Amino acid sequence: MTDISEYVHDLIEKGIQAGASDIHIDPISDGVLVRFRMDGFLKEIEWKEEMWGPPVVSRIKLMSGMDIGDRRMPQDGGFSFELQRDGEKETIDIRVATLPTIYGEKIVLRLLPHNTCYHSLSSLGMKPEHVQAVREMLVQSQGMILIAGPTGSGKTTTMYAMLHELQREGRNVVSLEQPVEYRIAGVNQVQIHPRSGLSFHEGLRAVLRQDPDVILVGEIRDKQTAEVAIRAALTGHLIITTVHTFDSVSTIIRLLDMGIEPYLVSSAITGIIAQRLIRKVCIHCFGKDASCSRCKGAGFFGRTGIYEVLAVDESLHPYILNCSSAEVMRKYMVSNGFVTLSSILEEKVAQGVAEPTECQRYMTYGHKSTVV
Repeated sequence: MTDISEYVHDLIEKGIQAGASDIHIDPISDGVLVRFRMDGFLKEIEWKEEMWGPPVVSRIKLMSGMDIGDRRMPQDGGFSFELQRDGEKETIDIRVATLPTIYGEKIVLRLLPHNTCYHSLSSLGMKPEHVQAVREMLVQSQGMILIAGPTGSGKTTTMYAMLHELQREGRNVVSLEQPVEYRIAGVNQVQIHPRSGLSFHEGLRAVLRQDPDVILVGEIRDKQTAEVAIRAALTGHLIITTVHTFDSVSTIIRLLDMGIEPYLVSSAITGIIAQRLIRKVCIHCFGKDASCSRCKGAGFFGRTGIYEVLAVDESLHPYILNCSSAEVMRKYMVSNGFVTLSSILEEKVAQGVAEPTECQRYMTYGHKSTVV
């Protein structure tokens, strides 16, 4: 058997070189399955015999500072990994999570490069008019900006891009994150630890005693966090946060369904950015060459973001105050020129950037549920 330490090192390096965002090591009935998440989808890399599983998991747990003797409870940890790429040393932060299954411990490694940098919102694929609208939100001294979308839609990436756009000189900027994925100079980043009693709403209460100007809240999950964040937005703070909802309108509905008073929602929200990440058709073979060296026959290479940006102004306030339905709000917005996510996605398909299957995938999601 190859040295386990060497195997783990080579596996991580292979994942980094392949551009994977995650490495999955899954115990299955007849062995161990290794998969990479690439462009949002899991790709099978190799199968190993069952005896490989426990020592590989133990090695990664040891590197991550976990208890290698505890195999019955989920654990979280992490470590830094260095490699040479293009003649330069590169450091990757790796976040690790284990999960006990009926066939053994499953382990997932999230790869977070240090040099990832989002210089502008326009580099994410936003339309120029959307970039301008978001920049206008960021110059406000108070209010709440929400970034909406399901898991894996790039919300954290957008939040960090907004940070880079934000003028931080002379402002106290604090972030509450679970976990802190990238380190940003000039930002006081706080790691949330629910098991230790530091939840988002408790962390937010503490931050408000630190004389903040801008607060990033990694996610609004409950009414308590939403209430504290909204009241902070109404008392001289700019709040940037994320929420797991389908689009801009369903974000408003979600806050109302949480029990937040309509007058607070209408007064606090400055704007909402709803987004998805879609796979791009391979420009080398246009998805028609199984032997394409660029996309390895997948037909797709890379992803791009699609966004709808809603500036919540006084014209929308009556609909919020009256708790209008999502359909009524959306119809009003579209009649006033609002461009929805579905329209932008259809535009990408018409341009040949995305396949119709991507459109079907997201539209199906939208019809099944407007709030996640």
